[in-house]
Amino acid sequence: MDLATADRLGSVMGAIGGLIGLMVSVWALAGSHGVLVKAQGGAVASGGHVGRIITGHGNRATHPVVSRPSAPASTSVHASGAGSTAAAGDIGEVITGDENRT
Repeated sequence: MDLATADRLGSVMGAIGGLIGLMVSVWALAGSHGVLVKAQGGAVASGGHVGRIITGHGNRATHPVVSRPSAPASTSVHASGAGSTAAAGDIGEVITGDENRT
């Protein structure tokens, strides 16, 4: 293969790679929307990852949250009732009740 042909082939392959990258980006962004989130009666609900949830009175959290965000695993999240928690992604830590120390 001569240099001119290799140059054209490289340009075409680069353009195809760029289009594939663009399509993957659009697909990832479109997938992060559309999560139905509903929380009632003192509950906590999130459409994605939650590092820490603290409910109740007088709670103290002194250590940092170890957080490993993840993509939503569900398109519908519902939590109802005081102290209930729900998330479409991972929940790192949940503290409920009163006067807890961590």
